Amino acid sequence: MGFGEGDTVGSIYGRPLRRDEFHQAQREAHLRYFLNYREWPDESEMARQFGIMDRELRDRLLLIEKLNQLNVKVGRDAVVQWIEDVFKDPQRKVFNKELYDEFVKQRFPAKIGMGPREFEQFVRHELGVQHLSSVFGTAGKLVTPQEAEAAYRRENEQVDTKVVLVSSSNSLSKVNLDPAAIATFYTNQQAAYRIPERVQISYVKFDVTNFLAVADQKLAQQDTNRLSQAIDAQYQRAGPGFYKGPTGEPLSPDEAKQRIREDVRRETALVEAQKKATEFMEQLFDLKPVNAGNLDNLAAATGHQVAVSEPFSQSQEPSGLDMPQGFAASIFKLTFEEPFLEAPQVSEHAVYVVALKARHPSTQPPLEQVLERVTTDYQKSQARILANSAGAELQRNISAGLAQGKTFETAAAEAGAEVIDLPPFAQKTMSLAALPVQADLTPIKNIAFTLKPGELSTYGQGRDGGFVVHLEKRVPVTDEQVKAALPEYMKTVRQSRQSQAFSSWLRSEMELARITLATDKQTSTTP
Repeated sequence: MGFGEGDTVGSIYGRPLRRDEFHQAQREAHLRYFLNYREWPDESEMARQFGIMDRELRDRLLLIEKLNQLNVKVGRDAVVQWIEDVFKDPQRKVFNKELYDEFVKQRFPAKIGMGPREFEQFVRHELGVQHLSSVFGTAGKLVTPQEAEAAYRRENEQVDTKVVLVSSSNSLSKVNLDPAAIATFYTNQQAAYRIPERVQISYVKFDVTNFLAVADQKLAQQDTNRLSQAIDAQYQRAGPGFYKGPTGEPLSPDEAKQRIREDVRRETALVEAQKKATEFMEQLFDLKPVNAGNLDNLAAATGHQVAVSEPFSQSQEPSGLDMPQGFAASIFKLTFEEPFLEAPQVSEHAVYVVALKARHPSTQPPLEQVLERVTTDYQKSQARILANSAGAELQRNISAGLAQGKTFETAAAEAGAEVIDLPPFAQKTMSLAALPVQADLTPIKNIAFTLKPGELSTYGQGRDGGFVVHLEKRVPVTDEQVKAALPEYMKTVRQSRQSQAFSSWLRSEMELARITLATDKQTSTTP
């Protein structure tokens, strides 16, 4: 019966998992991502690429289950304190009720369907998880001062180096684009050019613009002064320079507040669109037997339009559609027996009810169809081979010069290479302005820390060609630096170790929980 609380959508620890439990965990997983990264997962390329939300959902299901099993209770005072800390005015250092109302009573319901009651439950779960982490991560806190000092010295020791780079892009013009060689390259690399399995969806779109009139009615029913105060508060929080015009100039206060009012209007309209989409989907789930054609039949009966997407793969988003990011991965879990997603898909401009329409199997295109791409890839691969050969020869020449007592700069210059004098860097250094954009510090760093002072590296391969490193000297951490930094560093190490211990416990429990979801293609015991 649609979204009934008693519906079973999977299992955990061998017991049935109810639909309402699933949706609560799903909402909490999305909110936790937002609080961590300050963006929603459907707006994040990282979340889509790495399947983060599937893992977050399963972790949340497991943690909530463990809180219930262990009867972990969180008091009202702790919940209130957590909320006051999160929604604190950064300047006045006091609880900001307007900010709380804006998010908990407007944004969260509109974006993930989480009202104030569900939000308080989320807070209880968050505090409960902190308790679980302190209990099951205790072993990670056992770090001695001597161990922490050794780790700090190791992480913060610096190396002073010089490097020469060999760019593969400089060898592109030297590559002979022989058609026979390109054809052979394609034959050997066919898997890279195979067109992956693709799907098509049919969908009903509830566009936010169709609900602006309803939003206007809703806003007209609100207390005008209270709405104006909320808008003023939002403007003060953001600051005068936050809202800008088309050319980047700050808007006047009246213009900025009008934009905030329009944002509130659109968010209200989006909530109304989500309500209608949910009602439509409840009717859809009531139709039996279940099949994708029910979407077309219900749309025709209720006066809605059905559209069909272009084919898209699991690593793509539907072309020309305003679908939330990460949408494609969830579609590929659907089957013709279970062709509908569990909930409407909410994006910035619309809400969608979606059904699986068609599957297109993977195919291998003929060379002629992908010739331009294959030619480019062949040219790059051959240029890299030429660069690596030149780099190895360069390393030998510099090494010979050093053996004759020449300086690194002289030996490199005689070999026709330009030397880059890098500033000292540590293992935790992520980038250096002295390196060209195409150069990757990580492989240089990995090799540099294996060298002894005065030693020359072998030729190493990077993102665009390769490099040779000469270690001038190591720069150890001083005792004064260690003494000043060690107390705070020990806290960081202990927190990190505790997190690692808790994560290890969580992985072990995940194997025992054997979580299965109705959207899984097959039974899985791990995320």
